[in-house]
Amino acid sequence: MNKRSGIDQPLYNSVRSHILEKLKNGVWQPGAKIPTEPELAKLFSVSVGTVRKAVEDLVSEKVLIRRARIGTTVATHEQHNQFSTFFNFLSRSSSEMHVVPKLLSFQKVLANNELANILEVPEGDALISIDNLRLLNGKPVMYDRIWLPQKKFSKLTKKSFENRDGSIYSLYQSEFMMTIVRIHEQIEAINAPEFIMKELNLKKSDPVLKITRYAYTYGDEVVEYRNRYVNTTLSLYQNEIGLRE
Repeated sequence: MNKRSGIDQPLYNSVRSHILEKLKNGVWQPGAKIPTEPELAKLFSVSVGTVRKAVEDLVSEKVLIRRARIGTTVATHEQHNQFSTFFNFLSRSSSEMHVVPKLLSFQKVLANNELANILEVPEGDALISIDNLRLLNGKPVMYDRIWLPQKKFSKLTKKSFENRDGSIYSLYQSEFMMTIVRIHEQIEAINAPEFIMKELNLKKSDPVLKITRYAYTYGDEVVEYRNRYVNTTLSLYQNEIGLRE
């Protein structure tokens, strides 16, 4: 049987899964304090060391947050800068990216075969389709086209989306108990479609980055799909992999 740091790996994975299941089911709400490690060890009938390893991994993944004199709490998207976890862009003129959102459209559509497969809903199911522009110093820098399953976001309205406080993902979490814990992105350089050229004020020769994003909640479930188009004359994509010391 495989070992990791002296801890039984399958048992450690089991504890991690139990914690995630309680988060998924809302037993421990975003921002709430979870039981102490000894309490969790008793709850799951394992050693404190096994619990600690599971908690440490979830802290490193920003699912949980450790706070001195407070304990371990469930992370919320408001506890981070709205772009700190899932935003990988820099302004060409500075190290920070301060953007202003502008809602272009909010409508109900029916899932075609492709969207139905991605969002794991029946073909023809109702989806919410959102076109959202991001402005950098008054200039359009990004265009997001977002699809959501209406069944999971049934009370989302144009007004609530447009008047949200904080990030889109904090809205999902605070209003729908839908926490985004992982994203998967595919990136390609493309010739911009006409509607993107118009909204981002581009010429045919201007480079455009298309980023296809799948956003997952607990249980490895895709709850948001989006296509992001980026004006690379104004911003840069950044990614950092590996150990920083």
